Amino acid sequence: MKKKLHIKRFTLLAAVLLALAISFTGCGKDNSNSESKGSHGPKASLKNFETTTLDGEKFTQDNLKDYDLTVVNVWSTTCGYCIDEMPALEKLKNQLPSNVQFVSICLDGEASPDTAKEILSKQGLTAKTLVPSDSLNEGLLQYVSGTPTTVFFDKNGKQIGDPKVGAFSTHDTDAITELYMNEVNSRLKKLS
Repeated sequence: MKKKLHIKRFTLLAAVLLALAISFTGCGKDNSNSESKGSHGPKASLKNFETTTLDGEKFTQDNLKDYDLTVVNVWSTTCGYCIDEMPALEKLKNQLPSNVQFVSICLDGEASPDTAKEILSKQGLTAKTLVPSDSLNEGLLQYVSGTPTTVFFDKNGKQIGDPKVGAFSTHDTDAITELYMNEVNSRLKKLS
């Protein structure tokens, strides 16, 4: 009898700990403005990396040098919030000034390239989509605590401002596009 009670307590404790762990990682929504939060520790860097796109093209820090700002959206095929915001990201990509580029990174793109391509096609996101590599993990992805995460880099691969972690609290495509554009403009001001 006592052993059953201990097993029940252990199971309950394990379930609570698992629920807490899940709530602090992975796909999520963030209702706050990333710029108002202050610094969150070490900064990511895209100064020395090499990877490929879902289509097999090489992509390195050299792809950043022609743009004052590169917007990098990190997502996964299992993140509903990531997928839901893709139409707004396509709209954002099309509204960006010529000195800003948009790329995405699919965390599970190498393991599930067909799924990633299907999602991108269905959602209409035409941005270059990168897959993780050792150097991309070392410079950026190790700092990503959940998806979606959007990080902003200058032409030298230096992170500008804090990342935007989580989805915006609206499902309105135009509103999401505008909120992301505000994030972009905030980073461009930091560069001037």
